[in-house]
Amino acid sequence: MTESLVSLADFEARLPEPLTANERRRCELLLQDASDLVREEVAPVAVPEPPPLVVRQLVMDLAGRVLTNPRGITTENIGDYSYSLARSAINGMALMPAEREALYRCLGLQYVASVPMQSGPAGETVRQATPTGWADGEQVTWGW
Repeated sequence: MTESLVSLADFEARLPEPLTANERRRCELLLQDASDLVREEVAPVAVPEPPPLVVRQLVMDLAGRVLTNPRGITTENIGDYSYSLARSAINGMALMPAEREALYRCLGLQYVASVPMQSGPAGETVRQATPTGWADGEQVTWGW
């Protein structure tokens, strides 16, 4: 297993209160999961050592979202009181498009997406207009 891109001490220093022993173990795993996710996202490019600030911040954001909102609750109502969380607080252990773009930009990578396109006649038209066949040795059988 590779080392986490953010130390538990760095992560804990940014939290409002100290972690318990159980929370510390959970945070170590969350930081490792977030680090693995970031590494897989940019593979085969390696994240440099030490990791850039943007990479460290993304790892802490990913781990922090799962730590503070493990069930992904979006809204809660209690009597007249209600609140809702922004999408950035409920995305869990997944990079949002803006985070993915920031990650690629900080590592000098080009973010490229593709859109499936089709040219020529539709597949069904080709099947109706083109004979198909299969070969068995020297014998070719044609079907329509």
